[in-house]
Amino acid sequence: MIRTLIVDDDFRVAQVHAAYVEKVPGFVVAGEAHSAAAMFDAIGKGGVDLVLLDLYLPDLHGLECLRRLRAAGAEGVDVIVITAANDVQSVRAAMQGGALYYLLKPFDFAALKDKLQAYHAMRTELTRARHADQRSVDRLFGAVAGGSRAPLAGAASHTLAAVEAVLADGGTDLSAAEVAERLGISRATAQRYLTRLEALSRATVRPRYGKSGRPENRYRWGG
Repeated sequence: MIRTLIVDDDFRVAQVHAAYVEKVPGFVVAGEAHSAAAMFDAIGKGGVDLVLLDLYLPDLHGLECLRRLRAAGAEGVDVIVITAANDVQSVRAAMQGGALYYLLKPFDFAALKDKLQAYHAMRTELTRARHADQRSVDRLFGAVAGGSRAPLAGAASHTLAAVEAVLADGGTDLSAAEVAERLGISRATAQRYLTRLEALSRATVRPRYGKSGRPENRYRWGG
C-alpha cells in the first residue's frame, strides 16, 4: 500500500481528498496535516510514501516546504502538488523542486484517481526494473506525467501544466506565439500543447481573421 499524507490548511478539503485517496486501490491515508510543521513532523516519524501538498499553508508556503523537503534528503517521499495557484511561477518552482505533478483545484475524483493510478504504475515499474533502458525510462516518466488516459514524458507533462497556467493567468485569449514568448519555448511547441489542451476540453479556441492570409487561432483557458 502507498501511504499518502494529505497536506491542506482546510480541514474539510483535506477530508475530501483523504476520502478520494481511500477509494483508489493500492493507497491508504497515512494522515492529514494542516500546517507545514505538522507535515514535517509526520514525515519525520516515517510511514509516508507520497505527499499531496497544498501550497497555501498557514506557517510556510508549500513551495518552500518542497524545497526544504528535498534539501533534507527525504528519500522515498514523493510529492504531488494540489493547489489553486495557477500562476506560471508556481508551476515552474514546483517543477524545479521535484514535484511529480501539479494538479489544479478544483478537480473531481476522476482527475486525482488518474494521477494516483499513474503514480502507482510508476512505483511498480521501479520496483520490478533492475536496469533501465530508454524504453523503460520513457515508460517511467510517462506514467505519472500523462496519467493512464494519455501518457506524456515527464518534461512534457510539466510543459503542458505551464502552458495551461499561462492561459489561466492571462485572463484573455492568447496565440501560440504569445504563449511561446512568455514561456521561452518555440512556437511549434506551444502550439502542440495548446492543441492538446483543447482536445482535453481545458482550453477553447477561436480563429481571428486578419486582412489577409490564414486566420490566427486564439486560445482561452477553460472548456
